[in-house]
Amino acid sequence: MEINGIEIENTHAEAFEMFFARLVITGRSGKWAYESANLAVGCATSIIGCGCEAGIEARAPGFATPDGRPGSAALFFSRTREKLEKELIKRAGQVLLPTPTVSVFNGLETGDDFELGSKLGFFGNGFQREEKLHGRDSVLIPLTSGDFIAEKSVKIGRGVGGANFWIFASSQKSGLKSAEKSAEAIASMPGLILPFPGGVVGGASRVGSKYPFLSASTQEDYCPSIPASKNPGRKLPKGTEAVFEIVMDAVSLEAAKAAMAVGIRVACVGGVVKIGAANFSGKLGDIKIPLHDLLK
Repeated sequence: MEINGIEIENTHAEAFEMFFARLVITGRSGKWAYESANLAVGCATSIIGCGCEAGIEARAPGFATPDGRPGSAALFFSRTREKLEKELIKRAGQVLLPTPTVSVFNGLETGDDFELGSKLGFFGNGFQREEKLHGRDSVLIPLTSGDFIAEKSVKIGRGVGGANFWIFASSQKSGLKSAEKSAEAIASMPGLILPFPGGVVGGASRVGSKYPFLSASTQEDYCPSIPASKNPGRKLPKGTEAVFEIVMDAVSLEAAKAAMAVGIRVACVGGVVKIGAANFSGKLGDIKIPLHDLLK
């Protein structure tokens, strides 16, 4: 299979199930809503070393906040519910709660309940109170600048993490240009996030390491700076000088597939040698997303 004369490798992306939550974060102004949401999703690129993977979601058609104020929706993903709950408490408590005028609400219609607001309420030191606001059961926590409002419970759903594809390019410049265009197109689609900076991964990883204290390491078989004489397992396609990866987490497998199809088509521009994907023989996850099936 080819797109614009660029080979699409007959392979699959290996993805996995993740628990996720959508928090709708509002503020008196767009500045405070965005500032808090942006910091709340910080340092959450990969579950390799981060407690979760997170990002600000693109606005869906008709997006409106519960309190009618400016706001953003942020998605948080983790491999276990327990880890996700810890990250939500930490990020909401340490970032959202102290940000001036900010409130936080549940953004999912279905899922399992997690009493995020109730747990954050303990910061009120006994002065927190519960009220029905904007049609939602809420916890009001007194702060020195006013009340922090958090919905009493948020929903936790099950989505897909690790959906990906690789861009093999003839140069770093052409590969990055392709990856940037692809990431920009995917980032406009609601129901998913691109957790890495700018949506582009410049250092794809593999499962395991020669060092026992690491669970992952660089994909040395695809590193252009390692000569074949030092790495007999080198697998770079001929003419490849750089490899970039696009990774996304989505609220459903359908959303992940749709985003991958869009991203791959946009990525097929001049300077790209081939499109592939990362898979690990089932060591990372049991969800297979064949590239050719996406593009038929």
